[in-house]
Amino acid sequence: MGIQLRELKEKDIPKVISMFSNLSEERAKVSFVEIASMEEIRNWIKNPNTFVYVAADGDVISAVLRAKRGKGNQSHTCNLTVAVDFNFRGNSIAKELTEFALNILKDKGIKIIRAYIYSNNKTAINMVLSCGFTFAGNIYMNHFDEETGKYIDDLIFHKIL
Repeated sequence: MGIQLRELKEKDIPKVISMFSNLSEERAKVSFVEIASMEEIRNWIKNPNTFVYVAADGDVISAVLRAKRGKGNQSHTCNLTVAVDFNFRGNSIAKELTEFALNILKDKGIKIIRAYIYSNNKTAINMVLSCGFTFAGNIYMNHFDEETGKYIDDLIFHKIL
């Protein structure tokens, strides 16, 4: 059938929860692992300032991208989070989904996208750079990694649309 890039639909929510559960079991270091409820994801769909897109192959959700619009005088911005199911990594799905979403977000009046990425997540860093993001700074020692016993920086990337 092939991968289809599209908006998240209500019927996708159980599949998305399953994907997030897999990320949690994998101990992936993305904010989606903390999503536990169908209601929270349902609220994303209803919220006009949250944009959620998926990569789907039939009934299988292989990747999720969420962009949250800033409030008030920051409504021209979005913060981006992307995650790809372990079984689909290495196929440029994150890049394709990101580029798909950036085009839509630009049409919705978004001027700048930001992504915060752990400094040890080389794959995500390379992906945003390949999509034309620019390194904008870091938050030093923002996260403690219990596995390695080391502090990890949050790297800040942005792209002007």
